[in-house]
Amino acid sequence: MGFCFWDYLVLGGYLAGVVALGAWFARRQSSTDEYFLGGRRFHWLPVALSMFAALFSATSYVAAPGEAFNHGMTLSLKSVAVLLGVPPAVILFVRFFRRMSLTTAYEYLERRFNLSVRLVASFLFLLLRSFWLGVVLFASAIALEPATGWPVWFSVVLVGLVATIYTTMGGMKSVIWIDAIQFLVLCGGILLVLAMLTWGPSQSLVGIWEYGQSQGHGFNRMGDASFYSLDPFVPYSFWAIIISAIFTKLSLAGADQIAIQRYLSTRDEKSAVRSLVWGTAVGVPVMGLLYFLGLGLLWFYDTHPERALPNMTGDYALPHYIATELPAGVGGMLIAAILAAAMSTVDSGLNSLATCSVADFYGRVFSPNASQKRKVAAARVLTVVWGVLAIASAALMIWLFGPRREQNPLIFVSEVTLGLFGGILLGIFLLGILSRRATSLGALVGAGVGLGVALAVTAPYYFFELPKDSPRLSFLWINIVGCLATVAVGYGASRFTPPPSPEQIKGNTFWSRATAGSVNS
Repeated sequence: MGFCFWDYLVLGGYLAGVVALGAWFARRQSSTDEYFLGGRRFHWLPVALSMFAALFSATSYVAAPGEAFNHGMTLSLKSVAVLLGVPPAVILFVRFFRRMSLTTAYEYLERRFNLSVRLVASFLFLLLRSFWLGVVLFASAIALEPATGWPVWFSVVLVGLVATIYTTMGGMKSVIWIDAIQFLVLCGGILLVLAMLTWGPSQSLVGIWEYGQSQGHGFNRMGDASFYSLDPFVPYSFWAIIISAIFTKLSLAGADQIAIQRYLSTRDEKSAVRSLVWGTAVGVPVMGLLYFLGLGLLWFYDTHPERALPNMTGDYALPHYIATELPAGVGGMLIAAILAAAMSTVDSGLNSLATCSVADFYGRVFSPNASQKRKVAAARVLTVVWGVLAIASAALMIWLFGPRREQNPLIFVSEVTLGLFGGILLGIFLLGILSRRATSLGALVGAGVGLGVALAVTAPYYFFELPKDSPRLSFLWINIVGCLATVAVGYGASRFTPPPSPEQIKGNTFWSRATAGSVNS
């Protein structure tokens, strides 16, 4: 069917609206506290919605139904299992960091270790989220191409440019409020497709579930003994899903500036905890619906094979459905939902990248005496720079994964990219918070070895293909392996160096809580 005038009208109105909101929030952005943290005055509810929307992306929008279409509902268990990571995340990180007057999480590492560890960790975060933004833009381009007919490069530039414009203007206020609105848009898109699939007497939600079960696409894997194996080369296993989910939540709450910056922007410690709890909890039904949507698409194309693409895989199912089955105007709404998912991630990433660039590098190392006005101006410039680099990162992802889409579905790409650096960052923070013996040199050595291990296990996903039937480490174990290598080597190396000073320990470990104050930022 293709895009028509009404689709473009809906989509154009949506894009104009988010840019206008960014301009509205651009007023009174005169300090870094306002620009980066919204003055630390946010209610927990918009922060919770923004936290989910920031970490939910076009990758999730396309990859989750694609995974259910290809393999079933098993991986949806991870969205439930992340709830197990919330209590330790609150105990170890949220209350701990909220009591410090931090702008970035990496300021804590300077207090606990030294400036070098802070800068290394912040740099790893910059790498992590710049690569991740490339994956998000890559996924959004894949979703938009069949529905709109736009070239991949055009979609990448459009999404990256619009998100960069309103993020640059409005800072954290625009990011959180627009994310909250985009959360409603993306949820509406999911419900709209489900309604279209079940419209009329031909099918129901119960019928879709029963069909998925009959085709082995429900939770059928849970009946296999191999599903409970601890073998890390089994692509999907119960323990890999559970442990990976806990590590993912700890990594986000304790080492990822995107999530940390949100709960640091709340009014108080209680609001910070609520924002993390509800930002996680809201993901359970949303992700469940997305995976279920994949079963609906499986039923539709199995019963209407003439409408499917030849040899269609899951990553193409939802975009193809939007392009060919939705009436005029409705397709524009769905594309707006996918854009909402993409831009809510891109805007959050850009804002956090600019925050770390200014707080950890520009304001700490290169121009420590810069005025608040100069820092805000630098933040705006750096937001634009990171927007351009995100587009360049998307081009890299297209080159790396475009020819290997069949072997590496989007859900693999996203998990591998996050696991590459996320586990190492979590390992550094765990060394600092849980060990009074860990030293700065030990943390740096551990991070170096952890990075080497993570690169080794991700190489078969990124750079080359193993021979057929050769095992490769499950993508679910990558963040776990990187974290454990960092902690084990970091602690071991610390035993061969002089212990940290009392000033580095007091108030900076789980065993001696911090009160207030921060290092220079």
